[in-house]
Amino acid sequence: MERIGLRGSPNLTLEALKEALKGVRIPEAKVYLITDWQDRRHQARYALLIHGGKKDLLTPDAFGPAFPGGEEALSELVGLLLRLGARKFYEAVVSPAELTALLGLPPEELIRRVNAIANPTDPGIYLQRAA
Repeated sequence: MERIGLRGSPNLTLEALKEALKGVRIPEAKVYLITDWQDRRHQARYALLIHGGKKDLLTPDAFGPAFPGGEEALSELVGLLLRLGARKFYEAVVSPAELTALLGLPPEELIRRVNAIANPTDPGIYLQRAA
């Protein structure tokens, strides 16, 4: 598993992720958005796990409205993944206290845990609407 980006740095993480996505078979992969709030999307932070498609990628919690520029970066990221052919999007919700510990787990355990708690999600909810 390749770990990419820095916590709370949406633009840096997005740019690093764009580079890391080269060579990943996105249509074959599952995209997991890992968040600490389900009912408070306006303040949520998101980490990203891309599993399958030749290699696994993981970002720390760097996206979402909890961080300056994070909502825009999340929207750009999801749009990019859709253009690259991603079709399997999931959201995994954990408590705020559990998020950091979860992201520090060994790869096999992290994937098993995220897969167990994730539910299918509509990628459209992460895209910003034009004003």
